[in-house]
Amino acid sequence: MTRSQLGIVLFTTFLTFCTLYTPQPILPQLVTEFGVPMSDAALLITVTLLPLGLAPIFYGYFLQAVPARSMLQIALVLLIVDQAALFFATEFWHLITLRFIQGLLLPALFTSLMTYCATMSSSTALRRTMGLYVAATILGGFSSRVLSGYLASTLDWQWVFLVLGIALIIPLLLTNKIDADAEVNFSRLDSKAIGRVLAVPDYTFAYLTLFAIFFVFLGILSLLPFRIKEIDPNASSFLISMVYFGYIIGIPAAIMSEGLVKRMKSEQKVLIAAVIANIIALVTYLAPQLAILFIMMLLLAGAMFLIHATLSGYVNHIAKEHKGVVNGIYVSVYYLSGTLGSWLPVLLYRHLGWQAVIIFSISILALSIYFIRQLTNPAHIATLSSS
Repeated sequence: MTRSQLGIVLFTTFLTFCTLYTPQPILPQLVTEFGVPMSDAALLITVTLLPLGLAPIFYGYFLQAVPARSMLQIALVLLIVDQAALFFATEFWHLITLRFIQGLLLPALFTSLMTYCATMSSSTALRRTMGLYVAATILGGFSSRVLSGYLASTLDWQWVFLVLGIALIIPLLLTNKIDADAEVNFSRLDSKAIGRVLAVPDYTFAYLTLFAIFFVFLGILSLLPFRIKEIDPNASSFLISMVYFGYIIGIPAAIMSEGLVKRMKSEQKVLIAAVIANIIALVTYLAPQLAILFIMMLLLAGAMFLIHATLSGYVNHIAKEHKGVVNGIYVSVYYLSGTLGSWLPVLLYRHLGWQAVIIFSISILALSIYFIRQLTNPAHIATLSSS
């Protein structure tokens, strides 16, 4: 892949990932606009994450041997149409339906983009390329939240979707400049493949750790708009979006993960230190001060992406066989935990309040420390049976 082609892939990754969390900062505004409970509004994130979690299980049956560029372009056209339709939505169920359709399209987009990064880079450049891909997803998640809050405050919430839909036309046109012969490498997951992987305890505890961490992280991120409104009822959507500024710390945190593991000589130590940092951030979140919410997001997001990068590196390091299945389960666990995390804590907050959510979240993080302590040294892990 040439530098310009890589730039197109990364730019497309950035913009498509922007669509995933766009509604998050404007959830309180949508609650007022449509007169729905906050737990219903949170479903705008949930229904988009759910297909991403199920994709490795179901999509593999028809996504194998499909040209990556064809899938990328078709999915982009449909996503652009979907974004435009969101602009004209007049009922809340319209939003839910269209966001669910986005969730069906995003696995095809992300799979195609990852395929280009993985198959069109040399072996020596692969780690760097995948690092850039992860950085593009983090930057997309950050930028979409800030842009969403700004447009909703200066124009109206509908413009959030239309502006992003128009922007997606640019990568659609640019995709003609990338090679067309890459095939989508989407590992199909079946019960036997999943069973072989989960028979190794280290995978199981790594997945449990990931589930717990991302469940808590996305739960807090989904609730921050409502918590800010609780502290300051006059807070604008743009002010709410700025709380996610700390999200961008995930880029250097992910890049530093490998060096930290080497320095501390243990994935366990890095993971436990990051979980403790998350717990500290959540304890401070009990104070009803906006400044704390903004500042401690740096610690919360930095620790989360350090855990994410360390865990993904860990499972790939110990995976001598069935690596596609191992990563497929990892992706499913990541997004399924996000699916539940984007909704259940909101429901808990609605009925029991912020303190109950924080205590519940800290309890889950404490449990994740137990999971981490069960992980063993990768050098002593037996490989999966190929039978």
